[in-house]
Amino acid sequence: MWTSVAASGFGDRMINLGVLTLLGADRASVDGTSLQAGIDFCFFLPYLLLGLPAGLLADLVPRKWILLVCDQGRAAILALAVFLVPVSGSAQLGKEHTPLVLGLIAAVGAFAAIFNPARNAMIPQIIPTRQVQAGNALIFGIAVIASMVGLGIGGWHFDSSDASTVRSGLVLGTLFFAVSGTFFGFLRVQHRQSTGAAKGGRLNGAALHYIASHRRLAALIGINMLVWGAAMVVKSAAMGLCKTRYAIDPDLVIQRFAHMNLALGVGMLLGAGWVAWMGTRRESAMVALATMFAAACAACGLALSHVYLVGLACAFAVGLFGNATIICIATLLQTLSPNYIRGRVMGLTTLTSTITIVTVNFLVWQTPNADTLIVIGVYATALILAVVALAGLWRLMTRGPLEGRLVNAVWHLTRAYALVWQRLRWEGRHHIPATGAVIIASNHTTGLDPFMIQMAVHRTVRWAMDASYMFPALGFFWRAIKPVAIHRTGTTGGATREMIRRLHAGELLGIFPEGGIQRETRSLQPFQQGIALLAKRTGAAVLPVWIEGTPTKRNMFWHFACRGR
Repeated sequence: MWTSVAASGFGDRMINLGVLTLLGADRASVDGTSLQAGIDFCFFLPYLLLGLPAGLLADLVPRKWILLVCDQGRAAILALAVFLVPVSGSAQLGKEHTPLVLGLIAAVGAFAAIFNPARNAMIPQIIPTRQVQAGNALIFGIAVIASMVGLGIGGWHFDSSDASTVRSGLVLGTLFFAVSGTFFGFLRVQHRQSTGAAKGGRLNGAALHYIASHRRLAALIGINMLVWGAAMVVKSAAMGLCKTRYAIDPDLVIQRFAHMNLALGVGMLLGAGWVAWMGTRRESAMVALATMFAAACAACGLALSHVYLVGLACAFAVGLFGNATIICIATLLQTLSPNYIRGRVMGLTTLTSTITIVTVNFLVWQTPNADTLIVIGVYATALILAVVALAGLWRLMTRGPLEGRLVNAVWHLTRAYALVWQRLRWEGRHHIPATGAVIIASNHTTGLDPFMIQMAVHRTVRWAMDASYMFPALGFFWRAIKPVAIHRTGTTGGATREMIRRLHAGELLGIFPEGGIQRETRSLQPFQQGIALLAKRTGAAVLPVWIEGTPTKRNMFWHFACRGR
């Protein structure tokens, strides 16, 4: 899988730069932005016809053989393209060859359209579910590295005045596809059984019905369409900016275009590494929307800049945040779709995003003076991305298991911190009753413990806590979670009666029976009196909880600052 992804990334860059060279994108008389959009249009057009059949094929035929055939098919097309290159002299072809070159691009796109749904559907079969997001990040990272290598080699190697450079570049791309595709024959795939009710769902209508009945999937597919459409606008804009905004010598336009794509690729690589470092797919929706907003800001900066180095920095930021968005969305789509229908869901996802891609590229392709006007498109794209991201964040962050919008927003942010920085994992959550009185009795290791437990529980936990830790600055938070305050001085009878009242009301009460934090040791301390009384007086279920892997530090500040597991 990794090898083929690398070959695809490298081969695609060889194809793109080779075609730009053959069709004379660096000539002053050629609108480079329009030409790049036309190439992308022809590449993605087959997705419209093959997206749904490819998804169905991925659910009916062993997926690894689909991938093998597609890679070998792309190698054959590149081999044919070599014969179009002039034997000597200039590599640029006459206008009469343009339809043939674009036709070969469409043929490569046809194999890619069949390849992608099968690959995306197969990833959860070869990677454990909890590692799918990191696996996707690795796949995208490898693809970006290979693309960067392809851009670096292609930008340096291709010379429009020397046909032999184009021929050798296409031969290299052919070899990459041909050799890597054979590795799929040795790939071991876990075959997971479909449920009995699902075996009959062999039409794409089943996928449509499934998506329509799962609003999260429908929303993710819509956001995916928007992100890929925006990516096409930014990709097309790179050529126009290099030709009209940065005063670059015409002979260096393709090289500078390759370098801007290289900066974009470096950002995408770091974005993939960042997502892999996160190590969790939970709260991916929040991350996807936040990074989409950041990508929108970076795209706006790209449109505003008149300095090439600033443009490179903005392209880097677009790649960093944009790829994080793409990986999170892909992971959510894969993990929310059951295996029996995942191929068709991926096919529909590919089809819908392709509709946006083809539409955007067609509009740019047919726009007069696109090298100049593309900047307006970047502004509009950035605005749409920002509005959708902020609306999605508001909807997501204000909803959750707690009471109140602000508190749920804090819950989402704290959960992201717990999952990423503290690497929170839980086992046995199914033992928590969905309703009724429950006492959570946990060992107490650090000041993190109440947060870690609440992040794993989808019911509001009413904590019995030391009143000295209820700082007035967090008054809104205490009013929302309504803890039972225990005062170290005086009688605790009032707190005990309050806990009994809460349990009689069917709430979830959190208690640390040791009555103190273990801090630097991890040995269970003797329990305080009164815990058994609560259960006996209320009939509440008692759920023992054990916490381990938290930082062993004396000072509570380091409990939060140090990384745990």
